[in-house]
Amino acid sequence: MPDRAQPPVLPTELPPFPIIAIKALQLVSNEKAPLRELSQLISTDPAMSSDILRIANSALYGLRIEVESAFTAMILLGLDRIKAVVVTSALRHYIGKSFEAPWMRICWRHSLACALIAKELAKGSSIGEDVAYTAGVLHDIGRLALAVAIPERYGPFLMSGEATSSDILDREREIFGTDHCEAGSALMSRWDIPKSLVVVASHHHDPPRDGDPGVLSTVRHACRFADVLGFEVVSALRPKTYEELLAELPSPDRLPPDPEEFAFQLATRINSIETT
Repeated sequence: MPDRAQPPVLPTELPPFPIIAIKALQLVSNEKAPLRELSQLISTDPAMSSDILRIANSALYGLRIEVESAFTAMILLGLDRIKAVVVTSALRHYIGKSFEAPWMRICWRHSLACALIAKELAKGSSIGEDVAYTAGVLHDIGRLALAVAIPERYGPFLMSGEATSSDILDREREIFGTDHCEAGSALMSRWDIPKSLVVVASHHHDPPRDGDPGVLSTVRHACRFADVLGFEVVSALRPKTYEELLAELPSPDRLPPDPEEFAFQLATRINSIETT
């Protein structure tokens, strides 16, 4: 159980994103980002270049030829897909060595499940699929930052089961002096990326309101589906069923009707990303 006598976590204590990752996020957040400019940026970072090649050659995308350069991968995958790969790679490197901790894997898989579901929900809508995916991947960046910054405190808190999805923010503020939405907002506001993504990190736990941005609503729905499909970080006190969540969607047919089949599809895609 975390010690409530510990000092609060300050925004300045949260680990910063690597500069190369921030620049990549700024580029992929730009709908008109030139592919060659993104390629040149990635080529300056061996770790990210390696990730691009591994993921491009994985079963996730099923390319029929072996890809030997990051630029070729970008050409074959297309800008939207490569944006998703870049964001995923940036997040993975942010987690770093903490990735092997069981609570970090739970948070990571929730973020990926949310991103993949958000991308499906965005199909046929005015929200770009790559924007939805990026927002889904980054919505819990504050939680990941807390887990990286204070693993000896935040990890046991998540694993203790003392919080539910309805009171998680209150419990975090009580124990750590900040919650993961505040932490995410503080981090992302420094990165000069679109405000819409900062809003998602800040308000994805807020009750829906008229006038909410479409991408925020999409990620909220995606989070709830990720939870009910087995990718939750903390449990809900009174969770809705998959069928009930489907009925709340403007277009229920955007997601598969069978929750077990959909959960298997998501797990397969996440496993493919993790093992490349």
